[in-house]
Amino acid sequence: MPLVAYNDFNEQLRRTQASDWPAVTLICGEEMLCKKAFDATLTHLVPESERTMGVERFDGGEDTLGQALASLNTYALLSPDKVVVLEGARLFYSAKAQQGLRDKVAQAAQTGEMKKASRPFLNLMALLGIGFDDLSAATHRKKVADDVDGQPVVWLNPLIDYCREKGLRVPEKKDDADTLKAAIQKGFPDRHRLLITTDFVDRRKALFKAIEEKGMVVDCTVPKGESRADRMAQEAVMKATVDAALAQAGKSIRSDARQRLIEWTGFDLRMLSNNLEKLISFAGGRKMITGADVTAVLQRTRKDPIFEFTGAVADRNLPEALAFMQRLIHDGMHPLQLLSAIANQLRRLLMANAFIASDQGGSWSPHLSFPQFKSAPFKAVQANDEKTTTLIKAWDDILNPPPEKKSKTAVSSDLALVKNPRSPFPVFQTLKKADLFSIEELRSAIIDLSDIDLRMKSTGQDPQALLESFLIRLCGGRLKVEGRR
Repeated sequence: MPLVAYNDFNEQLRRTQASDWPAVTLICGEEMLCKKAFDATLTHLVPESERTMGVERFDGGEDTLGQALASLNTYALLSPDKVVVLEGARLFYSAKAQQGLRDKVAQAAQTGEMKKASRPFLNLMALLGIGFDDLSAATHRKKVADDVDGQPVVWLNPLIDYCREKGLRVPEKKDDADTLKAAIQKGFPDRHRLLITTDFVDRRKALFKAIEEKGMVVDCTVPKGESRADRMAQEAVMKATVDAALAQAGKSIRSDARQRLIEWTGFDLRMLSNNLEKLISFAGGRKMITGADVTAVLQRTRKDPIFEFTGAVADRNLPEALAFMQRLIHDGMHPLQLLSAIANQLRRLLMANAFIASDQGGSWSPHLSFPQFKSAPFKAVQANDEKTTTLIKAWDDILNPPPEKKSKTAVSSDLALVKNPRSPFPVFQTLKKADLFSIEELRSAIIDLSDIDLRMKSTGQDPQALLESFLIRLCGGRLKVEGRR
């Protein structure tokens, strides 16, 4: 049975009888969408009156796969139908899931939601093969969250304490994927079904392909990027969530109020649902929710991501850069983190400017359209990256010659503009932004940042004031570049 997108799942439920439902169903992706798909599937398969005897649940982090399979092969006493649920399975994780888990941990822990943060935190630790005690070492700690000024992020130790107080353990690092794959291929007792939920999947895994072939995969993933297509996908999901909740409550919302609600919440479906409940309750007997209702009831819950701040800096948009800086600091981000983010952005712009000034850069023009850029100019950027990497490797071989009869590992360079050859758009955007600066301005800005970093750490000057002053000079085009070439 083919993979079913979340948007098409209701139609799948409508035209598939419970008796014809596949033996195994995998529901993966966004938490709130997974929950809705899971609830709808369970309702479709097992009547409410039969769930006490006909449904058995297992925790993918605490229980073993063997327990779930043993239950699946045991007949229910009073019901011919049986559904075994494996919630939060880790069977589909790979190294690709690490960043997604990091993001989930940080998002929940930063707002004090330690219970919500604990599951992805423990799963990440299991994937990394480390324990709580290992996090005392910075080398292990950075795999979970980057330090701030050489110290653990403020939420890490409280999260560890929460897990220990609740008796939560890091799951064993083992791969039961082959065991489940074999069980699926062998088959389950008639009218017995396995329902699996998970947040991240590696679609290359043989287990995923086996379920896609023998059962059903309900895809609830939503792209988390910042491309126009990703943002449109996120907005479509949020609008659908708003419409469904309001229809159930018999209410509607003005377009400006809807936009404000989505903007203030950001892409967090759980928070969006909570905010909708507040608005519906606040409106009382009124059918229409207005922008004034949103303003009166909600506080801004969206955490302005760091990339929006650095994007405003790269655009030399001073009002936006200052506004994002203030929001991020208000949300608990340390000025040194912002300083580091600016430095990374400017370093990348300097790399782009160096390419433009190189021999290969002759193919670039700020007047190029994106379709024009994807051909020869993008290949020129890739060729320049390869040349830079080769040069760095040659330098590294001279400074650190490899031992005799032992091959040296490949050198990874942060000086490459192309991070993903299949995604030229970010490179296109970086080159366009780089054209707003001269090489001298960027060099001068990086020197200024080094000086500000020293003053933040060794003087009593206000870090926020230092950043504001720098942004005004940079975005206002008033950096001193004389004598710094």
